[in-house]
Amino acid sequence: MRRRDALWIMGALGVAVAIPPVLRRIPTSFTFEPIAGFDGFRRVQGGAVSGGVDPFFGLGARLPDQEALPLEMSKDPCLSLFGPLGWDENTVPVAIFSDFNCPYCKDLERRLIALRDGGAPIRLVWHEMPLLGQSSYRSARAVLAARFLGREDAARQYLQNTPLRPGPTALAAMADHLQVPDDMLLREFDGARVSAALTESLSLGQRLGIPGTPGTVIGRTLVIGAIKDADIKALIDLERATPQTACG
Repeated sequence: MRRRDALWIMGALGVAVAIPPVLRRIPTSFTFEPIAGFDGFRRVQGGAVSGGVDPFFGLGARLPDQEALPLEMSKDPCLSLFGPLGWDENTVPVAIFSDFNCPYCKDLERRLIALRDGGAPIRLVWHEMPLLGQSSYRSARAVLAARFLGREDAARQYLQNTPLRPGPTALAAMADHLQVPDDMLLREFDGARVSAALTESLSLGQRLGIPGTPGTVIGRTLVIGAIKDADIKALIDLERATPQTACG
């Protein structure tokens, strides 16, 4: 092979490797669709989604009144999506519907956290959507249990790197890592507060039409599937620039 041909091939390979990061920096031209039952909110299609199973997996015996939750949430979708802090004029709330076993979720969450910690005007709110089996379900309950003990961020980081095995021993190890009493974590893990929070997020995801994870609500815009950095930043800018009437 001549030297010139070798250099040409190496250059072509270099361009091919560089294409994905370059594309991640080019924003998409958005096509918005309204979301039925959520006045003021709209939807855009994103990228890859991790498929799921029954969206009420494992919950039937724990919370019999789960069917009433969507009707209650429809009165105030902003409260259901973003919590009591809602939406202020300086910060765009971002609700993330995720599953601990979803690889697209891990990548997206890492990039959103980096944006937030880098000074982006966003506030992150997590909704557990464990659609990928029993392991996802247990991890979702564990992080929600930690939420009620004031250790959600540390628990989320722990569970991103440590699979939660069945049984109380794994929960005790997690409690030790979080520096909380293991009996308190176990009690919350099996308790009604975790069941209610998990059911509410699953009900909300079902009403929004999120078929798999991740699903991300940036301000009033729902993106189903993976989303590149340029689109995240473009939507944040758009939501800040446009007066919002969806949330009071």
